[in-house]
Amino acid sequence: MTTMTGMTMTMKTDPKWADAQKHEAEFWGNCLNLHTWHEFVKQEMYGREMSLVADYGDGSGEFDVLGKSVLDIGGGPVSMTLRCYNASHLVVADPIKWPASVFRRYRGYGIQFVRVAGEDLPRSLGLFEEVWIYNVLQHVDDPMVVMSRAKEHLTDDGKLRIFEWINIPADDCHPHVLTPELLLKGLSDLRALKFNIPTLNEYWTPNAQAFVGVFSP
Repeated sequence: MTTMTGMTMTMKTDPKWADAQKHEAEFWGNCLNLHTWHEFVKQEMYGREMSLVADYGDGSGEFDVLGKSVLDIGGGPVSMTLRCYNASHLVVADPIKWPASVFRRYRGYGIQFVRVAGEDLPRSLGLFEEVWIYNVLQHVDDPMVVMSRAKEHLTDDGKLRIFEWINIPADDCHPHVLTPELLLKGLSDLRALKFNIPTLNEYWTPNAQAFVGVFSP
């Protein structure tokens, strides 16, 4: 059971899940290293594949969200919401206790951070016109439950945008092997506005496959 305390929620106590989160926190370290920069660079690819609009035309990789509200599930220390402009409301939900500098940065950008696992997203967060899931479902306790919670936070005409690497072997930080069949099952009650399984070679290992889509109720 989780309870809301300000913007923080009590965390899961499952040892396997907690161990995976420990490895994840160690991977990111102080969030001022090459791992963080690598993720920031990859986000331009995520944004392109998720059909986000970048209209500055200066190669900055910023995303115009057209006045919408956005919930980023599992956004970590460098959420793509930090690249957004023209947004009405931005929320990042993530279970790890990041360095204080991460939370100051989110506050400085006017982004609400809720420390909570994707499986435990509270209904009190409300509904969003955009819900984003990218490079996160390998890390969670139960991908199916996270997708179910994500759908609960969509407005009737909202969009769920997803980018997930597939068929990547499990390890300490990635307890799950994601497949198209698993992800399509989790999103089966939504309409696919866009769906693709591209093979990508940028910012990752050669010929890596991803599950990419935009879905709506």
